[in-house]
Amino acid sequence: MADEKEDIQDDVKDTEEDLQLDEDVQQESKVEKRIRQLSNKVKLTSEERDELAKANVKLKAERDSAQKEAEFSSSFTENPHYQVAKDYKDKIKEKVSGGYSVEDAVVAVLAKEGKLDAIKATENPAGGSATNPPLSGELKSLDEMTREEKRAEVEKAIDRGDISLT
Repeated sequence: MADEKEDIQDDVKDTEEDLQLDEDVQQESKVEKRIRQLSNKVKLTSEERDELAKANVKLKAERDSAQKEAEFSSSFTENPHYQVAKDYKDKIKEKVSGGYSVEDAVVAVLAKEGKLDAIKATENPAGGSATNPPLSGELKSLDEMTREEKRAEVEKAIDRGDISLT
């Protein structure tokens, strides 16, 4: 009977040790589980960050492209020199998207097409100094004029108001 009590006590001790080991294993498994959860969370967070960064870059590129498109359209239609260039708008747009300014792209495309001489310079009539009316008769240099001709030209200039004696 004493042996049975000892066997029972040994069994109780073994059971208690087993329970203690089970608790330790459970605690370790809880820690390991938490570590796995946190590492998964870190992975997901970094993947989301990378996706957002890619989306941000894509949106910026689209915004820049739309902005260039708008600038091209406004500067292309505002200038009266581009009447001939309207036929080559697609080619000019390709050059502008490649880094050319609108002016440079127009000149490059029209020169390639042989239409560069079709751009005419328009004069701006607003502002500037007064124009001198053409003189009547033949133009002579001062060396070729006689004293009387020089005097007549000075009197005409005074009458027109080009010069004054005051």
